[in-house]
Amino acid sequence: MQFSLSLKDNRIPKTMTDTDTTDRFVIEVSQVGTVDHVVDLEADSTGKSPYAPRQDLPGKKLCDRSTRSPASEYITLRDYADWKGVDKTAFEGDAPDQVCSYCWTAVVEHAERGEQHECDDIDERIGKVGYRLRWKQKGRAREEWYDIVVRPKTTMAELDALVCRFTTLDDLHLRMYGLEDEYLDSTLNVIPDLQFAEVDDPSYRKASEMTIADIAERAALWKGDRLSMVYDFGTPSHYYCIVKEVYDSGEIENLLEKRDPIATTETAAIIDEKRPEQ
Repeated sequence: MQFSLSLKDNRIPKTMTDTDTTDRFVIEVSQVGTVDHVVDLEADSTGKSPYAPRQDLPGKKLCDRSTRSPASEYITLRDYADWKGVDKTAFEGDAPDQVCSYCWTAVVEHAERGEQHECDDIDERIGKVGYRLRWKQKGRAREEWYDIVVRPKTTMAELDALVCRFTTLDDLHLRMYGLEDEYLDSTLNVIPDLQFAEVDDPSYRKASEMTIADIAERAALWKGDRLSMVYDFGTPSHYYCIVKEVYDSGEIENLLEKRDPIATTETAAIIDEKRPEQ
């Protein structure tokens, strides 16, 4: 069913395909749900998981609170404001009633991170620093977590090996890494090497060939940001990590000298944990 409006005064304005605008974040107008959502047009839409719905839709919706429709229209915030009579022409402050507050907040936080990065020269350091990643399972975040320290040259295969150690996952469990709260729709499409060999799909990336520096540069990864890992796609479950600390190379060496790591790879280590009380 195509989206249409019967009243002349309420006709939808020009869509993204009808204009020369290059705005990154646009409003997705559809008949699904009670509010409209925001889509990031720069998010990779060509390398999505085959388990994700609606392969042909542009960009990535900034929340997972409704399904997307192929009948949707995509318009700039300024055009949307004119059409709906909204007093917002920039992504700032609180979301208008007509737009999903989760999507809106994601755009505002993205802009704030960008401003902070410029002030602190963070962009120049991304890809050259290591991180402390606190991994948690969705729904068990307070009871159990594990801190993994990674260097820029740490591969996603090394990180995956450490994650599997405390999750008890193995190669019988399908796994895929993504950004933020991505579930089955990953912009990274990083999967373990064994899965990569079996899938034989160039849209995926082999874990041993992707480093933390690669991920950091793609995601502008910094303190407070998140990565995610989904596994067992039939009945998918979800782990995620928060970047708790950012380390220069010398700081990582000093940290590991003072600690007795719980488990290590060549360039990464589990250095702390909280386990459920027995």
